[in-house]
Amino acid sequence: MNHDEPQQTSLNSAELGFWEWNFSNDSMVWDDTMHALFGLTPGTFDGASDDFLDRVHNGDRAHVASMMAVAVERGMEYEGEFRVQWADGSMHSVVMRGTVYRESSGKAFGMGGTCQPALHDDASGLTAKMERTMFAALMESLPDSIYFKDMNSRMIAVNQAMVRWHGVSNPQVLLGKTDFDLFLNEHATQALADEREILDTGMPLVNIEEKEMWPDGHVTYVSTSKMPLRDERGRIIGTFGLSRDITERKNAQEQLARFTEELRHKNEALEEELAMARELQLAMLPQSFPAFFHAGREAARFYHFFQPSTAVSGDFFDVYEITPDRVGVFICDVMGHGVRASLVVATVRALVEEMASNALSPEILLGDLNTELRRILRHNSTPLFVSACYLLADLATGELVYANAGHPRPIHVRAGGVAPLEGKTGPVLGLFDETTYERSVCRFEAGDTVLFFTDGLFEVENARDEIYDYARLLKAVECRRRLPMKELCRGVVEEVQEFAANREFSDDVCLVGMELT
Repeated sequence: MNHDEPQQTSLNSAELGFWEWNFSNDSMVWDDTMHALFGLTPGTFDGASDDFLDRVHNGDRAHVASMMAVAVERGMEYEGEFRVQWADGSMHSVVMRGTVYRESSGKAFGMGGTCQPALHDDASGLTAKMERTMFAALMESLPDSIYFKDMNSRMIAVNQAMVRWHGVSNPQVLLGKTDFDLFLNEHATQALADEREILDTGMPLVNIEEKEMWPDGHVTYVSTSKMPLRDERGRIIGTFGLSRDITERKNAQEQLARFTEELRHKNEALEEELAMARELQLAMLPQSFPAFFHAGREAARFYHFFQPSTAVSGDFFDVYEITPDRVGVFICDVMGHGVRASLVVATVRALVEEMASNALSPEILLGDLNTELRRILRHNSTPLFVSACYLLADLATGELVYANAGHPRPIHVRAGGVAPLEGKTGPVLGLFDETTYERSVCRFEAGDTVLFFTDGLFEVENARDEIYDYARLLKAVECRRRLPMKELCRGVVEEVQEFAANREFSDDVCLVGMELT
């Protein structure tokens, strides 16, 4: 049987046909009903979109092609009624519907849908006329530019949006012109190359972005789809296209890209500054500890673990040689963390250095420190305060003297057990005027260790919203009290990290150990 011989089946009984069109290779897939609707034996349609258009009546062909192009460009559902010319010369009217397939990026890669007989075959001529009228109305009212060009890329038809886009009085001004008459050579050359590709291959270009450079120097951007224009015999006689203005969106994207690049440079500069600030802050911490000897033997050893939660920390500690037999240990924690807290830390460090004359009286040192911080911080819009503890160890007499300003109590590790240092805790620094602090005293023996720390060490949550509290910390120290000080401290830190939900500390952490030998 001849491939183009019509089926001996009633068109109205063909019911619903299904089709798909793949843009990448310009191939279409039809089911058996589609073949029947176009008067073909199943399996004889060669799958080319050109073959499909060849079977559309020559009076409807350009209209069908352009309406499909508009649907692809605008992401619309396609629905059209047109005449199909069978090989025996008979005319049949069908209704075709389609949906555009798009990738996640928005790029169209295909189309698919249904086709069925029109309910009024005898009125197909009137229907086609109505569709041409509707198409003319669309050409006049669509806000996107539509244009048709001949084989030499000269304009042969344009819509009103195209006239407005070029700022001319009527379509006649544009007819016969090429892009070289309307734009600078760079854009016109690229547009011509695109159209030559379509003429050579018959393949459409869908949703391409064009940069239009105008003679007066201004630049616009359009999203364009271009298709081959065919005559009634299916021969390519030119191109047609639809362009949508995306200048505002493109300018916004370019501005966002500029802002992003500027922000990246600023962030890089900020990160460099923070890295420098971190180095300076770490330099303020003890780089080595003073050596203390009593009766010809080493009298004290020190160890510390320090980890900021951000680039810079709100924690600080220092170890001072007050006299050859007296050592002072100061530790503090500024509310919050980050840059603001680190600036307060620098202030605290400078004030403690100035107050060296009160280093033998922990309660006086904390009182004077509170007075100065209160003076500095009282006008700050956001309340700031500092917890601190200062301890003085007399290596000759075995006496510990200390005062506490709202800080976690240090832990005294002895041969017989583990316990917090006793004594009254006063208010935090920088919050209240004329605050006094209480002096506390206790004894130590050879082999004792005192642990100083900030609350970041034990106020840690796990995945079950449980808190690693002070009581857990005491138990962790108790389990390791017979270990050397360095191993004890490392073991405690590892236990807290294993407890944490993400194995990381969420706050600044400072741990200082002093072993009295």
